[in-house]
Amino acid sequence: AVRPQQCSLDAGYVAESNVVGGNAALYGATRGYAFFRGHLGERFAVRNSGACAVVEGVGDHCCEYMTGGRVAVLGRTGINVAAGMSGGIAYMWDPERRLETRHGVCNRATVSLVSLGESDAREQDELVRMLTWHHRYTGSEVAARLLALERAQMLAQFVVVFPNDYRKVVLEQRAAEAAAAAAGGDSKAVAGDEPQVAPAAPAEQKAEPGVVDIEDIVPAGRTAKVRGFVQHERRAEPYREVEERVADWQEIWGKPSEKQLKQQTARCMDCGVPFCQGDSGCPIQNKIPEFNELVYRSDWKRAYERLSETNNFPEFTGRVCPAPCEGACVLGVIDDPVTIKNVENAIAERAFAEGWVKPVQLVQRSGKRVAVIGSGPAGLAAADQLNRAGHLVVVYEREVHVGGLLRYGIPNMKLDKKLVQRRVELLAAGGIRFETQCEVGSEKMPAGLLLREHDAVLLATGATVPRSLAAPGSELNGIHFAMEFLGAAQHHLDEGVPIPESLNAHGKHVVIIGSGDTGCDCIATAVRLGAASVTNFSLLYQLPQERAPANPWPEWPRVYRVEYGHQEAAATGGED
Repeated sequence: AVRPQQCSLDAGYVAESNVVGGNAALYGATRGYAFFRGHLGERFAVRNSGACAVVEGVGDHCCEYMTGGRVAVLGRTGINVAAGMSGGIAYMWDPERRLETRHGVCNRATVSLVSLGESDAREQDELVRMLTWHHRYTGSEVAARLLALERAQMLAQFVVVFPNDYRKVVLEQRAAEAAAAAAGGDSKAVAGDEPQVAPAAPAEQKAEPGVVDIEDIVPAGRTAKVRGFVQHERRAEPYREVEERVADWQEIWGKPSEKQLKQQTARCMDCGVPFCQGDSGCPIQNKIPEFNELVYRSDWKRAYERLSETNNFPEFTGRVCPAPCEGACVLGVIDDPVTIKNVENAIAERAFAEGWVKPVQLVQRSGKRVAVIGSGPAGLAAADQLNRAGHLVVVYEREVHVGGLLRYGIPNMKLDKKLVQRRVELLAAGGIRFETQCEVGSEKMPAGLLLREHDAVLLATGATVPRSLAAPGSELNGIHFAMEFLGAAQHHLDEGVPIPESLNAHGKHVVIIGSGDTGCDCIATAVRLGAASVTNFSLLYQLPQERAPANPWPEWPRVYRVEYGHQEAAATGGED
């Protein structure tokens, strides 16, 4: 039993209004009893297969994938109660009928909600025993108030969460027992002994059928989400065919079907501790298991709302982020990780297609003016946040177009600039002002003038000063830095500006030093410009196909990869 100290209760501490434990309590519990006088966090009793527990309030995802045992919740619950629940019973104090009437509170894909007042006497007696034990071991005032009510009045305030197929088994068993009793045979009784400290077999569960997991009673087609990571292999969004895409500057991405996306989100295990959104995973803590679940349920609008809680521009990250979330995916310990990046991009594009992405509309402004210097991803995200806070924001950019690295450092085939412009126009419609071809510190915009005209200045300038190699000959003609090369190609596409001869790879033998994302972008750009050959040098030895012992999960997997630029170089040059 978990209860506050008596001195706290004597001082007026209200246990049922406070949290006494964190997330994932009783995750995977198999037996025993637990009584909590107070609230617990998210994912309570997930995958519980035999424990009996009483709690006075829980967060989201209570009783997910539960296969056995008993749970009683004597207070408020979060959302997604009983998702994938296939066994056991949950008694929910729900006088307002939130589980039935509020969308998203209870996931009813595999369960039914039954009024306890109309349920079998065995469930009614079981709850009364659980309340009695809870009061005895914790002194719970909530249990005391409920037990003081007339029995019918008390039972009417509870809803039984009963897994559909499990309930069918239970009802069939009870019908058989009743028939046997009517014929003069013995019928099973449910024992009512109170729990011991460490019971060998919980008495109140003796009548429960021998159902230990959903696969035993639910047809295979119904288990798609529960066992998606077993049933489906990873299938990432395919690139366009190499021969087709090297002939243009359009995006390399193909278009996955909604069916494929649902299968891939079914592979998400909804882990009790999702490393994908932790320190080793997503740097902005996207709520990945939650939007995966919503996509699986075809609730695309809520998936976008959940994604946009943490991500200003998911249409960018869904294309160009290296996806450390996938490197930290728990499924990656034993199998290929979930295709999180593809799902994120699909959510963003679905939101734009449906018209859910709208400019910020503020009723009241703070009256404060903020200057943001630089319109790259950091500057745009900062401007968006400041604008949402009600400030008047002006973004200063020295280039012709807004976007910084998004426009001039990432090639068009990886991030179409029409998408960047689409977002910029939304930001402008929301009240942000953009000043292009305006270099702060120049005669046009002296730093002193900027300081006088604004209440605050935010520096969000990119790293346009390259890191040179301290090698003999690095100063010779024909040696250029990546941003010069990529920027010149993008200016040519955007404004029709001719590429300087020294930067034009057409008909030349190109050597690229560096094998990261930027090096790959340079390879793909050189191929499209018509290079005679492309050679890529890397400081590293060829990485292994799988993680080395010194590179354990959930670290970023340092493994051998063939990216889109490498594929294109091999296809046009004959070898990788």
